[in-house]
Order: sequence, then C-alpha cells, then structure tokens
Amino acid sequence: MSNHSGSYQLNDVLILLDSYQFFETLEKEKILSLIKGIQKIGEEYDSNNGEILDGIGKKLGICYYYIEFADQMDDYGICTKCNGLKK
Repeated sequence: MSNHSGSYQLNDVLILLDSYQFFETLEKEKILSLIKGIQKIGEEYDSNNGEILDGIGKKLGICYYYIEFADQMDDYGICTKCNGLKK
C-alpha cells in the first residue's frame, strides 16, 4: 500500500519550488541529488516515485523509474528505455 498523501505532499513541494524558478538556479547534478534525496525520504514513508515526480519529473527531464536524467520521456514521466522494460 502506497502513502499517496505523502507522495503528493512531496510533489507539491517540488512544484512550489519550481514556481519560484528554484531549479533554474541549480546545476543539473544538484537537481538530481535533490530529487534523489526527496525520493529517499519518500521511500522511507512508503511513497510512490511516480506521484512524487508527477508533472515535475517530466519538466525537469528526470525519469521516475530510475531517477536519472533522460532525453525522451512519455506523458507519465517514464523514459523510453524504462518504458521498454515495462512491456
């Protein structure tokens, strides 16, 4: 059972940071480190990566399956490499 409320709370924080152009001030490595840190917090509370990165993951170009930057992603925030693994 996933902690949906916790997932979407973390998502709301990421969206709030984005609304203040926070991610535009960071290098890609630091953005990825921050997202991985938030994902780790979510993992401790049984949150869902897809919900944590809903919308914002695709905007930042981070695949929610393996929490790495990706060039091409689908509408759900999954890169083409991981999308192939789903099938």
